[in-house]
Amino acid sequence: MKILMIITCTAILLIGDVLKIGDTLKPLSLPDQFDTIHTINTNDCEVFLVSFSKDTSSKVNDFLEKKENDFLEKNKIVYISDIHSMPSFVTSLFALPKMRDYKYKLMLMYEENTIFPQSDEALSVIKFKNNKVNSIEFISKEESIETIFN
Repeated sequence: MKILMIITCTAILLIGDVLKIGDTLKPLSLPDQFDTIHTINTNDCEVFLVSFSKDTSSKVNDFLEKKENDFLEKNKIVYISDIHSMPSFVTSLFALPKMRDYKYKLMLMYEENTIFPQSDEALSVIKFKNNKVNSIEFISKEESIETIFN
């Protein structure tokens, strides 16, 4: 039943094109690391951080561990990790238990990304203004995540 619910909630990711500047993102539902489904919309957040690799996830996690517990909410940020290519036994036995120790909410994509722009080995940073994509940036392994907030 849980798997069916996750598939249903992430099915919206399979519809549509990759976001571009000026596009509007329709509300989407994603589970967090505790399997709680959240509906995300740009009325409630201004920045999406989307990680597509273990390296960028580690970089974001290291950054967030140094911040206060409500940093994401206070700054209207949603952090999403694409884990669709991770083998399910690795996800359930190793990744999810580790993610549940995080002090912040982490949204998970179990299906292949078709909405968020991505670049090889870079963190995608999508900023919204008035419910429309205002900017799209990619933070490489060498760059600091702090540059997002300058």
